Amino acid sequence: MEDPRRLGPPSMAESQLADLRNMRVLLEEARVRSRNLTYHRQVVLERKLGRALDELDQEIEELRAPRG
Repeated sequence: MEDPRRLGPPSMAESQLADLRNMRVLLEEARVRSRNLTYHRQVVLERKLGRALDELDQEIEELRAPRG
């Protein structure tokens, strides 16, 4: 969560984290919409979306991890 009292532009990490979260929302939306596809296409797309979501989760965790 962003601190509403904070002044100035967000840091690079905060900006990247926001972008990754937005990307995750879009991928989840694509997953919901994929349910209208034929079974074969749905399975393929679900697998690809799952991998993309896993990679995003990993990147988000890396950005949240303390540096040092």
